[in-house]
Amino acid sequence: MKKIILLSILLTSMAIAQVAKPIETPYVDYPIEAGDHDEVTQQYCLICHSFGYILNQGKKSRPYWTGTVQKMVNEFKAPIPKEDQQTIINYLVKHYGYEATASGH
Repeated sequence: MKKIILLSILLTSMAIAQVAKPIETPYVDYPIEAGDHDEVTQQYCLICHSFGYILNQGKKSRPYWTGTVQKMVNEFKAPIPKEDQQTIINYLVKHYGYEATASGH
């Protein structure tokens, strides 16, 4: 019983403790390739995540980017109109991907 009381006092004191100075979060600049409707990509993709999320994927194929955009729309309910989905895919493939060849690379 003493352990439970001691633990609850400890947790309560931790919960009400205040930080002496403001916490600063670092700013990370993720450069976005301009052109080819980058504004459409920014308009829809940056609603939910930073551009760093896209950059961290590495160079990916058209099927990968197509599946990713479809996943964002179908599973995460990203509000991307059908007519803008292909524009975003084309942008991502051109700047952050590659076209697969007949051999698959």
